[in-house]
Amino acid sequence: MNYAALIQRQINEDKQNLTEKTVYGIQLTEEKLNDFRDEQIGQLKELMDEATKPHKKLTVSKDSEHKT
Repeated sequence: MNYAALIQRQINEDKQNLTEKTVYGIQLTEEKLNDFRDEQIGQLKELMDEATKPHKKLTVSKDSEHKT
């Protein structure tokens, strides 16, 4: 199974499971982490930071509608 299919399966399972928080992806062993370049580790950290930051709710008021 490729990684994209794994993530899709996990997303589908998450939609059915409302009681537990789903963890996406796979666990990396220390050995696998050592195979990454420093730049790749930095990219993984940035992705994790983006994925785990609180979601801002977007609200639109009627006053902000575009008028022509």
